[in-house]
Amino acid sequence: MTITLNADYDVTLSTALLGYVGETNARPVSVEGMEIDGADRYVLTIDYGDGTVYEVDITGGQWTPTADILRSAQTVSCQIAATKLSGDEYVLVKKSRMFRLRIGAAIGDNAVPSPSVATDALDRIDAIGKQAHADMQTAVTAADTATTAANNATKSATNAGLSADTAEQAAERAETAKTAVETSATQAETAMQGAETARAEAVKSQNSAKVSAVQASTAAQQTTADKNITAGYAKTSKTNADSTAVDRQAVQTLAEQVTADKANVAENATKVAEDRAAAETAAQTAQAVADSLPDDYTTAVGKIAENTAEIANVKLTDKELQRRVNALYDLGNGVTHQFETDSETAYAKTVPTGAKLMSVKSVGGRSIVFNQFAKNKPFDSRNGITTSTDGNYSVLDGTATNAITAKGWWGLKLDEFSPTNGHKYLFCSKIISGTVNPANGCTIGTAIQKQIVGKSFIFEMSDKHWDSNWLSAIYSDKDTVFNKLKISVMLIDLTLMFGSGNEPSTVEEFEKIFPNDYYPYNAGEIVSAGTEEVVVGDTAHPIPEAIRNLPGYGWSAGTVRNYVDYENKRYVQCVNSVDLGTENWRMYKDGDYTPFFYLNAVSDIRGGTSNFLCPKYQYVKIGVTDSASGLYVLENTTVRVRDTAYTDVATFKQAMQGVMLYYELATPIITDISTLVDDDFLRNLTVEAGGSITFKNSNDSYRIPVPSEEEYVVKLSEIGGSV
Repeated sequence: MTITLNADYDVTLSTALLGYVGETNARPVSVEGMEIDGADRYVLTIDYGDGTVYEVDITGGQWTPTADILRSAQTVSCQIAATKLSGDEYVLVKKSRMFRLRIGAAIGDNAVPSPSVATDALDRIDAIGKQAHADMQTAVTAADTATTAANNATKSATNAGLSADTAEQAAERAETAKTAVETSATQAETAMQGAETARAEAVKSQNSAKVSAVQASTAAQQTTADKNITAGYAKTSKTNADSTAVDRQAVQTLAEQVTADKANVAENATKVAEDRAAAETAAQTAQAVADSLPDDYTTAVGKIAENTAEIANVKLTDKELQRRVNALYDLGNGVTHQFETDSETAYAKTVPTGAKLMSVKSVGGRSIVFNQFAKNKPFDSRNGITTSTDGNYSVLDGTATNAITAKGWWGLKLDEFSPTNGHKYLFCSKIISGTVNPANGCTIGTAIQKQIVGKSFIFEMSDKHWDSNWLSAIYSDKDTVFNKLKISVMLIDLTLMFGSGNEPSTVEEFEKIFPNDYYPYNAGEIVSAGTEEVVVGDTAHPIPEAIRNLPGYGWSAGTVRNYVDYENKRYVQCVNSVDLGTENWRMYKDGDYTPFFYLNAVSDIRGGTSNFLCPKYQYVKIGVTDSASGLYVLENTTVRVRDTAYTDVATFKQAMQGVMLYYELATPIITDISTLVDDDFLRNLTVEAGGSITFKNSNDSYRIPVPSEEEYVVKLSEIGGSV
């Protein structure tokens, strides 16, 4: 969510939704434009209307609501204040008008955790597994130490009868063995403590409890083995001591110490067994909880265990793969459902995996400059080929007696068509019916780039594509046979249509938007995609006429657009229009510089904006001393146009009749639409994963992508799977 303040401290919201009850650190709030000279602290006040008021410090420009803020489903009154420190207290510098935010009701009993909360939970689960493994390793080490001690004692006792010196060495080794046994007892105590940790953590997580129970059992069994080994060692030591008088006292002392150590180990083993029983009880309790959950949840938890080793090696570059991994993590923390938002600009969207309900939050407009410069004016019949046209399609018939080069077949002559170098164009040819044999016997295109007839290509315009005064040509080899070949040809300025940098990169991408075989000649006009119905699966939801009749519905200019905010029941108009032929133009003329036309009458345009759309002119910075041609908006809102084709104001104004300029408003106009649509319009619609959401306009031959935002309620167990 973004809160934007203008110079008057008026508030504009990207959405009125503050969050849902029970969410924790899930929806950051950014505040822009709040900085005031002299102020050093900024506060957001939230009033619940029942006497409860929160003050949140937003000096850093961002704040994330916590569960105590999102305490109940209601509308809250808010205000932003800029303050400064005066003495020991803060005094008010400026404050906004009151504005209202909404706290939505939680869906289900589980709130959406923040990424940090989910990460902490995963870290705790990982730590449990590591500690249990460490406990097991400690027990193994203890057993190895005891075994080594026994072996050393045996060797010491065997060698005791050789000499007094050897006996003394045996006593020293026995002493070392005693120390090792003491170490074993200490390590057994450590293993017991590790088992206690595993038991405590088992209460928190059924997965960890199961792991801890198994490993605690292993530790107990290993400790029992240590006890048996130690007992055997003590027995052997005693036997050797009886046969060696010199070493008897030392070995006897060692035997007594070993007996004491054995008692300690036995006691520790008893405690470990008790801990194991407790851990097993905790595991059974956790399993009972898991058994009480839906089957799909239990399955999902199982998949987490299956995929743990693989997740660390996965490169999360695929969007759906990222969703799956995130879903598995969230499921491991007890989250079963969550919200997902899709804000992609598209004509049709695919319902994501796991989606159950969908609400359309907003739908915006999209305007383009549609154009098509090719005219079907076929060449004269020649070399055995007869030609005809109905104005849209051309027909070729016969066998070529010689090679044919027909320039300018579609009227693309320099004196009739003014291309823009550097723009990207689509040269499109399609076979409607008939045949040509061989298929590569006829090619079509520009002077330097051609394709066999029926193919299309995208190219960047330059003088090299022209042959004398002609751009296009058709070429036929000798003996090529045309059997009533009916074709269409189009030339489209993609840069003029979509804007620089936004052009389709492939022919297929363009044809997805404009699927028709042919579009008639059009020198350029603004076409807007105002959504008339939202089709969810097979169900159409018509947009009310009152909404479609709002001023500028479906318009856009550059990066701004008019849009319907269905979530907050408002219409936001950011784009307006003017017929350039109706304005009072003036001309700036200086003998030393290239003249230009200008007007001061567009009072609501945003000064300095490059967000405008015009079928005749594109953005260029126009100065007094340069010669650049195009349209430019100064910071003082003066509009300049330079076009050297016109030398006086009257002729220019006449030529501008019907030429529309869509432009960005200095201040958006917001209209309340709560009385124009039902409260549940486009809200909580049932959807199926893999289904479609389509935003249809009035002309289905134009499938123009529009900006929209949808919010889905997603069941996580249907997203998680083998990765």
